[in-house]
Amino acid sequence: MKVMKRHFLQSSAWGKFEKMEGREVFEKEGEGFAYLAVKHQTPLGSYLYCPYGPALDKEVEPGVALKSALDSLTELAREQKVFFVRVEPTATLPAEELQKMGLKKSHDLDPAHTWILDLTNSQESILTGIEKRKLRHWRTHKNKGITLRKTQDPEQITILTNFLGKLGERDHFNPQNEDHLKKQLEAGFATLYVAELEGEPIAAALIYDYDGVRYYAHAATDEEHRKLMAGTIILIQMIVDAQNEGEKVFDFWGITTSEDPKHPWYGFTQYKKSFGGEQVDYAGTWDLPISRVKYGLYGVMRKVNRLLRQA
Repeated sequence: MKVMKRHFLQSSAWGKFEKMEGREVFEKEGEGFAYLAVKHQTPLGSYLYCPYGPALDKEVEPGVALKSALDSLTELAREQKVFFVRVEPTATLPAEELQKMGLKKSHDLDPAHTWILDLTNSQESILTGIEKRKLRHWRTHKNKGITLRKTQDPEQITILTNFLGKLGERDHFNPQNEDHLKKQLEAGFATLYVAELEGEPIAAALIYDYDGVRYYAHAATDEEHRKLMAGTIILIQMIVDAQNEGEKVFDFWGITTSEDPKHPWYGFTQYKKSFGGEQVDYAGTWDLPISRVKYGLYGVMRKVNRLLRQA
């Protein structure tokens, strides 16, 4: 059977990680589609989730391929006695067409838009596309005593999680769980980049490599050394290394299309765009109810939980 281009979150490597997290994983390929579905639990029962999936064959009409995938997922859902299926097709299909298939728009769990950089161009052209001030910091970082290293040692994830924890306190968000990120290094698909000043970590970033794509996953910088732009230095080095290692695309993973400077994602979206590249759009997150009664109750439960969090 033809191998289809999949997002990393649809890979067997990610499936292995989900199993380490204690979840059941189901993989299937059919005519024009392939998917990895993860079984999640709620107080009302279980559902299947295809993060950035199903993958659809570009040579098949996307609507036809997605319908076949949904038929397969519906059959699996009934076998597993789950009450809905959550999908994130990477093909851009009109909302009306998705709704005709029985899908209902959900809040986006994974970003519906991302920013990518083509690494098949010459390194000179890639570097030329990066904002000059950022490039200057990268070119001169050794002169400032900044060194870079990378590791897959799970025990060193605390370097990143300590920075993320402080960032979460400052910006009022819950950072990724340390054990969660540690298991990603244990699974073997993640790499941690660290910037150090006189032997002390001042920034860190986690990346995933899969099928010719390097994904920029998590990053944080020590607030006291923010002016050194160590996070930017790491990011440029990750781009250069990815190209040198034969990767074809650098995926910055998630942007907003909002032009409102007050949007919470506006700042880092403009930051990602300053490295050159182009926007890629996905369909977003959609749900396929299997049990409409339970799915309706699930929607009510989520609304109540949101109101309680805002209270």
